[in-house]
Amino acid sequence: MFQWDKSINAINIPASKVVHLFRSMREVQLALPGVSAQEASAFLCQHQTDEGVETAAVFHLHKSRLLAFYYSDPRVVAEQKTDSMLDQGLNFVESMGFLMTDQDIHLLKDDDQEMLWASLPLKAGLPDEVDVKPVATPAEKLAEKKEAPAKKKDAPVKKADSKAVKVEVPVAEPEKVASKEEPEVAPAENVDDLLAAVEAMRAKRPGLRARKMPPSAEEMDRRRQQLCETVGRILASL
Repeated sequence: MFQWDKSINAINIPASKVVHLFRSMREVQLALPGVSAQEASAFLCQHQTDEGVETAAVFHLHKSRLLAFYYSDPRVVAEQKTDSMLDQGLNFVESMGFLMTDQDIHLLKDDDQEMLWASLPLKAGLPDEVDVKPVATPAEKLAEKKEAPAKKKDAPVKKADSKAVKVEVPVAEPEKVASKEEPEVAPAENVDDLLAAVEAMRAKRPGLRARKMPPSAEEMDRRRQQLCETVGRILASL
């Protein structure tokens, strides 16, 4: 069972303490108590604590700019029960309609682990709306520069002598303006390359669902008894 802990808005821990990390492959319409239905993403994170391992299912509601942290009950389990609690967390998140994919964060190098963990909103939480300022695109900046000299034409022009000097106003070229914005895209490209590398490594690791315990001796005897009874009924009907 997972319960919403509204006092939590981030999991501010180093990436080295993250045991498992899953994220949704696509957005899903989700409605939580007191929150209207909207597009949302999902994460499932298991991380180490002093007492054991915590499991958190996190839903990112984009329109409301909200991170909802659902923790397992019990909240902390021993390392031996980590896999069982992870399966419960996956079942809980997938019951909401999400399709989860393993990020295999433990297979990455230390620097790549920190880059992936820092790229997600789980570590530091979502920024406040007052701190988020829209960034002008290169086209908007160029339009502002072109509008500035155009407004000067509205002022009354006094006639001067025939030897007036023509002044040319330099206008920034679009290519130069766009080049200044390119460095901001680099972090996202690095994260995309990192996720692509993770997908390649995932093929070398068996899926979590593949884990199965061998049947006990009692279970084997029960299955044999059921098989004998089934065969007997089939023979009797012939």
